[in-house]
Formats: sequence, C-alpha cells, structure tokens
Amino acid sequence: MPHSLWPSVKAVVALTLLAQCAAAKMTPMGLTMAINDIPYHVPVESVGKLSSCTGLQGMPGSYDLTPITIFDVHQANCSAETLSQFVADYLEKDDVFNEGFLQGVYLRNNDVNVTAPDITAHPSIACIKAITTAMLDVPAGPYVLSQSTGELYTPYRLYSDTMGAFHQGVIAAADGQHWIPLHSAIAGSSAVTVAVPSRLYYKPTADKPLAGVRLGVKDLYNIKGIKTGLGSRAYYAIHPEANNTAIAVQRLVDAGAIVIGKMKLSQFAAPENARDAIDYLMPFNPRGDGYQEVTSSSSGPASGMASYDWLDLALASDTGGSIRIPAEFNGLFGNRPSFDSVPLTGSVPLVPQFDTAGFLARDPKLWHAASKVMYSGLTTDYTKLPSKVVTYELPTADTPNLTEPQKLVVQFVAKVSKHLSATTSAYNLSTHWAETHPSGAPENYNVLLNITWPILAAQEQVRQIRGPLFEAYAAKYDGRVPFVNEWTNTSWNWASEFPDLIDEAVHNKTVFMDWWNTAALPNNTDSCSESVFLYVFNAAQPTYRTALPQGFSGIPLGLNTMFISPLAGNPDVVVPIGQVKYYSAISQHEEVLPVSVRLMAARGCDLMLLDLINELVDAGIVPQVKTGTSVHDGGIIYV
Repeated sequence: MPHSLWPSVKAVVALTLLAQCAAAKMTPMGLTMAINDIPYHVPVESVGKLSSCTGLQGMPGSYDLTPITIFDVHQANCSAETLSQFVADYLEKDDVFNEGFLQGVYLRNNDVNVTAPDITAHPSIACIKAITTAMLDVPAGPYVLSQSTGELYTPYRLYSDTMGAFHQGVIAAADGQHWIPLHSAIAGSSAVTVAVPSRLYYKPTADKPLAGVRLGVKDLYNIKGIKTGLGSRAYYAIHPEANNTAIAVQRLVDAGAIVIGKMKLSQFAAPENARDAIDYLMPFNPRGDGYQEVTSSSSGPASGMASYDWLDLALASDTGGSIRIPAEFNGLFGNRPSFDSVPLTGSVPLVPQFDTAGFLARDPKLWHAASKVMYSGLTTDYTKLPSKVVTYELPTADTPNLTEPQKLVVQFVAKVSKHLSATTSAYNLSTHWAETHPSGAPENYNVLLNITWPILAAQEQVRQIRGPLFEAYAAKYDGRVPFVNEWTNTSWNWASEFPDLIDEAVHNKTVFMDWWNTAALPNNTDSCSESVFLYVFNAAQPTYRTALPQGFSGIPLGLNTMFISPLAGNPDVVVPIGQVKYYSAISQHEEVLPVSVRLMAARGCDLMLLDLINELVDAGIVPQVKTGTSVHDGGIIYV
C-alpha cells in the first residue's frame, strides 16, 4: 500500500470506530458520594432546578455537586434561633439529613419575603438564600445541587444489610411506574446495600396514609422492572424482570409507601431452617445471642424488621405459617389475614387455597393503617370488642411447674380477659368436633384431614412451580434439572404419587372450613367475632441456627394447630407479650428470647383484632417492640 494512502485508511478506521462507539448503549446508574462520611446514592434524574448560592464549594474532583437543605419558613423573619431549631428538628426526625447538607440553605415562604438570619452563628452554613414555591415546588429537606446547571437531585442514604435480610435494594424510577436495581454499594461491605429517601419529604394525608413508609417486599411479589427470585438461584436465572407489580404491593405504593428492596425467603417458601439453606444464606435473627433461628419462609422480612430502624414495614406472605412463625422467633407483630382479602395477582402462587399476603411489623398503629389500605371486604361496623376469651391448649395458673414463658402466657390471658371484661373458657377441639361435626364426616377430624394439607400444598406447587421451572431450565441448560432443597423435593415427589386426590382434599378442607366458621369461631353482629381465640405455637426455647440440618422429617399429616386458620380462612395474628432469660451456648452469657401469643377471630374480623391489639399496647399489656437484641430494650446486635 502506498505510503500516501495511510491518512485515508486511518480516517476510515477512525470513522468506523466512532460509528461503533455511537451505537453503544450507555445507561448512567447514578452517583455514590459521602457527606460527612455517610454514604449516599444520587440518581441521574433531577427533581427540579434552582439557582445556586454563591461561594458554595462543590465535591472534590470534576464534580460540581453541593449538598443543600430547603426549610419551609412560616414567618417573615427567620432568626438564628429559629434556624437552629429547624436543624435540630431535622436531625431528630430524619436519618438522611446531616449537618453536611447545610452548606447551602434555602428558606422558602409563599406568602411573604423571608428575611434571612445572620449565619455567623452557624459556621457550617456557607450561603443562605430566600426562595418561593414558584421557584421550586419540591418537599423541604436535604438535596444535592449542581452549581453549573442548577439541577436539584434527591439523595438516598445507603445502608449495609449486615443481617442478610435483603435480596436486592431497589429505587423507584423517575416515571414512578417501575423500579430499578440499586447499583450503588458501600465500600468494604460484602452485604447488600439498601437506599432510603429522607423522611422529611413525606407527610401522611387522607389519600396517602402511608406516605414515606419504607417498605421491604418478600421476593415472591412482582415489582415491575425487578426480577422475582423465590429464594432459588435457578428460578432467578430463568425468569426476566417483572412487567407488572403485584396488586398487594401496588395498593401500598398508591397509599404512599416507598419500596426500598426485595427481601429473602427460603427456597420456594419451604419450611426450612438456617442450615437447610443452600442457594442463599439464611438471614440472621438479632434477638438474644444473634444466632437463634430466624425461621421461614418470611425470613428476610422478619430479620429486617427486628434489626433495622430504617425499615418501617415488611410485606410478607403466609401459606402455612410463613409470617406467624418468624414473627414469634423475631419478636414482632405478624398477621395471616382473612383469606382472599387481597388479590394475589402478580405474586408467585404457592398454594392458592391457602396463600395470603400479610405484614411483619413493630408499630401496631402502622400495621393497622397498612391493613386498611391493602385489604378489602373486612368488617368495619362492629360496635364493641368480644366479651369472650377462648383459650386452646394453654397453661393455667393451676398448671404444675410452669415455665417462665408459660407464666407470661397465663398473665397475658388474665390481663386480656380483664381488659375486655370477658369470660374465659378452655376449648377442646376433639370433643367439640365429635359432638357437632357435619353429617357424614368422621368423628375424628384427623381422619377427615389426614392428607388434606400435604396434598393441596405439594400438588399445587408441582403444577405451578416445578413443571414450568423444570421445563424452562431444561430448555436453557441442555436438559439439566435445577437444584431443589431436600424438604421441597421430597414433598413434591410424594405428592406426585397422588395426582387424583386434589378434588377430595378441596372437599375436605371446605367441610372443615364451614364447620369452624359456624360452630367454633362464628361471627357476631356487635363484636364481629363472638370470641377471641388464644393459643401458643412457639415454646420460646433456644433454637440455634448452628444445629445440623433437620432434613425431611415426614409429610405433615392430620391437623397441625398452625393449619387451622389456613384451612378455615379466618385471621390469625401474632402478638409479642414479653421476653424470658436464657443462658446462651453461643455467647456464654445470659440473653433474652421473645415470648408471643397468637390471637384468632372470626373471618373478616381483622380490623377488630388490630383495634384490640392497639388497645392492649396503649394499656401496657403488650410491649412496644424495638429493634435489636431485646424486644423491650433494643440494644446492639451481637455479630
């Protein structure tokens, strides 16, 4: 090739490379920065435009971003003392705001011009300026400002999920119609990172009663734009990002809740313990020595709610105990609602005859508000609380050699009965069924229900989960079979041997449901439920996550106490009532474990139960729940 042609050749190559570069897809994922050594995520979408104060110092390097704060001022003159009180209030109410956001301060008043105070008393403030809503209509609070463009950005504080409760952190996209994975991370942390917006941006209203509530979502509910993993690496790999949001999630979002992440569950929501978990590490339970079982399947929601003050509420699910058991072990409020009180469209079906959407919560008032938003068809016209307390297999004051947890239960029953001015009676299910069972039904309810639960539970999963998953996995990976944990694999294989029994199982469930809701726990015109039904499932004994895997212990035949509400469809809630001391084999130290009681009511009486629980909290009969080692006192989490 003649030497004189080299420039032309080089030009062609350069143009080709430019064309290739121009075709490349580039998607900015936001920026991670630290303000006063606290990490933040800053999205690429701005929320408005604001002229900059003069003399502000931008971030180091080529960035011109500056942390600022907007205060709404309701008087013409803003004194230095008033400004100091604003700052103190922000620091008390919000975990996102810190004094690093005071470099630029904007005082906003729509009615009058604000006179800015002398800022010499506030050396952290470099500039102060008065604005109006016409200039910028965004909530008061902390922001990040580009000095060159005037664009204003919302900072999200980053937290490290040290307890392993989350599968993935997410933030809402700018259009508010879908979510995107959080791409920022905290340096030096191997844990999932979660981002939260300032609490100062939100104020609950009649239309948005959950405004600003930070919500974690169990990873079997679809969130548009995010993959649903169901606790399985294979399931996550096979399925694309969801193109819809589950109705249960959307109702909470429409009421103002802020989804901050997808939370872990056991594989296929199976009843597994920590050392049974293979695909993903089971989250940690913060209570006591920090190495107690977190339990499943809603392990992530339970761990997160018991561990993090920056998480307000967790949406979970209960098919056969997946909310109620973790609530007990982690010292939380939890509910299995009346069946079919919220459509489960957009969630992965496990057992459609039993699946429900419920919450794990620390605040009973927020729990009540979220239930009113998410559920429909619940009774609201009751005029009083029940005057009957019915106990099932509970100890009494006359029971010999009461354990410490049993003493708390006995005291709780007495306090509830006194609070309600109620009669108290013990219930015998075997006797009541034998005396009143439906015509044609066996005299022993366990004969009727012998294989009802395992047939419905496993057969539906074989049809709705195993079949589609195995087919898709084989197509993608040359005929291979995905990994399935022992408990699930054994139950699926067992159910596959009885493909013709599902109709009989549905019939037997219906027989028991109709009987229970008319004979055992009927409705009442005045109090919604004729009685409050109390029982205990967890013995509040140390259960270490270090124990060897239990393996599959057999098919759950007959009527387990925990399965009454799934079979009957009535609400069943967990209430922490106290804690007991134990000597930990892990810490070699005295620790505490939570003690809980379950309350059931007639179908549709969920709000009545929540009203009662809130009264019991206000009366000091049920404790205020805190995060940390102790339900009562909080405390650092041992790791």
